[in-house]
Amino acid sequence: MKVLNFARSMCLVASAAILTACGGGGGSGNDSGFNPPGISVSASATSGSVQAGRTVDITVRVTQAGGAPIVDGTRVLGAVSPANIGSIVSIGPNGPTGNNEAATVGGLASFRFTGTSQGNALLTFSAQDPSTPGRNISASVTVQVTAGIERLTLEATTTTLPINAFNVRQFIGSPYMAEVTITLRSSSGQLVNQPDGVAVSVNPVGITGGFSTLDDPETDDVNEFSDIRLGQGPVDVVAGKATVFMHSLNFAGQSTMTVTGTDPDTNETVTASLVFNIVSTTTNLPAEVAVSPTTAPQYIQSSGGNTSGQFEVRVNDAIGQPVPNPVAGSNAFNNVRLEIIGDANGARLTGINAQGQSVSGTAISVRTIGGITGGALISGTIPGNVLIRATSDRADNNVDNGVSDAVTGQRTVAVSDGVLFDLDITTPIQGAIVVNPPDITSQPGDIPPAPDATYSLTVSAIATDRLGNPVLPGTTISFGNIDEPQASGFGDFFLSGLDGNPLEGGVTFNAPGGAFTFAGGGAGPGDALVLFGEDVIGNRDHESARRVASVQTNTTLTVNRRFNNNDTTGAVVNSGPVLPYIIGRSADGNITASGTTNEIGVVTVKMNYPVSKLGKSVVVWAQGDGDLVGGTPETVADVEGLVFAGVAPATLSVFPSTIPGNASAAVTACVFDALGSGIGGVTVGFAFESLDGGQGDLDGVASSGTFANVTGFNGCTSGVATTTGITSSGGALRISALGESDTIDIEIGELILTANPALFVGAGGTTTLRLVDAGGNPVANAQISGTCTGSGGANVSTSPVGNGVTNANGEADFDIFTSNLNQIGSAGEGTCTYEVAGGDPSVDVTIQGIDLCSIGVSPQPPGCPTP
Repeated sequence: MKVLNFARSMCLVASAAILTACGGGGGSGNDSGFNPPGISVSASATSGSVQAGRTVDITVRVTQAGGAPIVDGTRVLGAVSPANIGSIVSIGPNGPTGNNEAATVGGLASFRFTGTSQGNALLTFSAQDPSTPGRNISASVTVQVTAGIERLTLEATTTTLPINAFNVRQFIGSPYMAEVTITLRSSSGQLVNQPDGVAVSVNPVGITGGFSTLDDPETDDVNEFSDIRLGQGPVDVVAGKATVFMHSLNFAGQSTMTVTGTDPDTNETVTASLVFNIVSTTTNLPAEVAVSPTTAPQYIQSSGGNTSGQFEVRVNDAIGQPVPNPVAGSNAFNNVRLEIIGDANGARLTGINAQGQSVSGTAISVRTIGGITGGALISGTIPGNVLIRATSDRADNNVDNGVSDAVTGQRTVAVSDGVLFDLDITTPIQGAIVVNPPDITSQPGDIPPAPDATYSLTVSAIATDRLGNPVLPGTTISFGNIDEPQASGFGDFFLSGLDGNPLEGGVTFNAPGGAFTFAGGGAGPGDALVLFGEDVIGNRDHESARRVASVQTNTTLTVNRRFNNNDTTGAVVNSGPVLPYIIGRSADGNITASGTTNEIGVVTVKMNYPVSKLGKSVVVWAQGDGDLVGGTPETVADVEGLVFAGVAPATLSVFPSTIPGNASAAVTACVFDALGSGIGGVTVGFAFESLDGGQGDLDGVASSGTFANVTGFNGCTSGVATTTGITSSGGALRISALGESDTIDIEIGELILTANPALFVGAGGTTTLRLVDAGGNPVANAQISGTCTGSGGANVSTSPVGNGVTNANGEADFDIFTSNLNQIGSAGEGTCTYEVAGGDPSVDVTIQGIDLCSIGVSPQPPGCPTP
């Protein structure tokens, strides 16, 4: 009985063994003799071994209990153990998928294993039994990974480069350059051929400037090898090779070149790197110490201004590289000594030393980090220059043990009181004028009519204290101007002279040649007296403006505030009656009465004036309070002569366009600003040209010179041109002003037709046509007609004022009409041609539009691009 029971037990064990083996070639995972039959998983590899870097394919079969293929789409997962020996990916219809999961088709799933390290790889594949949730069946195969190929390699001609101290440009064979050959293979050992096949990166890039590549012959404008360095970028791979060049700069250190590529067999990213050493030929001990300026103007204690200034100290070695951090093991030490040299005037230095402690005094020791340290200068109570010296030790980069080979740098800091000492008036060149009202155009192309318009000119004053620092922000500066009484308006003030004599510290003013009671109507209380003290050496303290309190005589008056003592040197200086002066008032312009300085000591105001007075001379002053003397502040001022400026660019118009030769004829030159307003006070030049032996003069001045009078406030001046000996070839009279020029033709002929004016800017108007014979005599009762053409979007037309027939003076007026002439970002233009019956003679009148964005006003008209 016992034997029978034993035999039965053996049969059960044998049956169990048979059930266990039913999983297939790789075995099954969780089946046992006591579980119902389920799916089976088996795996087979195309090879039992593979070289590192190469691949082997594995086929996994999954069947149902009856042996039929599992349903399509069943998920199969692959895994590698140990993980560092290789990787596994599934194979789809289009090749490797990049992940380790595959779906069955006909019961089969395909995988690809890539070996990376030598050893035995256990590849395990598992699937879930659909009939029993939570039950996974697996199979395994073992693949041996042997030594294989390198898929990505870097080979450099050298990995040690000297610093390029003189910044020598790269050339083939340069000692400051390493040629690096990059080789890229697939896991099957095939050389890769692909544009942008590898990506190259250099880190850090600062000590090398990056890498360069071979020159691309398709880029004619640049040489990629010699002109461009890259910190990172793609590089073409041709026949499995790419060539790049690593460079050195004037810095020592290590930089790593990292290259990545893609294995086309497995879609894996492969990586390789090289470390390059940029070495110096000198020591890294201190060779240069530089002290930066403090970060802001600095003032004495109790001044109300900034009383501390941060500065930076840089310590570099002989190649300009920061010195090493001063550390020995775990102990840091100081390598910079900061000192105030000479009289500190109560100032002191503060900083952080090597132990992290705050230190303060006229001499302190600190340490650099990355070659940089610094400190702060704390002001004292006395104004003056403070000299900061920074010292390092070339011997050992350590000042805690003394200094045996000093390397120094220094910086002087002006610590001042912020009290006004000097003023200078200035005006900008670009964008200085605002056309009032600020919205220059109500409709595109419209400009405010000149007779009703005003301009505002930006006027600034820069204010400094005695040591050259900006005065304290918020310092009040007052402004004023005078433009009358003048004879012509162009600088000929009636109440002026060169013999002014203010009483130092008093209120009396004398001028031996004065005419205070009658010149230009005389001076009176409230008028301004301005002194140009800076024009006479030793009298800058007298530069000022004062209000007249009373006029005693032609040569004596008093003012409402005492004059300065003129004691800049410490002693009162009385130079006598030697100062230029002007007395007057403001009649045509005004200026903002006062403003306050900003953080750089600048105050800005506006001077406003009518366009009908462009070019008129005006005296402007800015002044404020300086040091107290006897309880009264000294006046600090600047007085300058300006003009009521027009908007640039200027335009010159001359007429008539033609004059008869061998006769006398009136000629006119007009200068307009960019908006068509006349500019007065402009000197106009002339020169006769191409007279072929003839002679010419203008108002009695032969050949060349200037008009007898400057332009008036209408912008025009006139003269009489006389020519003799002119032949049939004629000649020309060239007229010039403000860098512009135009020409009047001189002709011999039967009839001459001229236009006055022959140029319109910014709008149309009325032109007078004049017809004369060869002797300059007017021709009456001649019919004149005109036609116009416009361009650039402008519309131009003309019609006679009357019937277009010349009167007894040989004249006929025509109106010119325009639309869309002035534009935002461009300008239109036009030409009107006038002729007598039969078409000869004729004359052209030019109509020029304005680009409203180019006239230099502030703010720009709406629609203009922001500068």
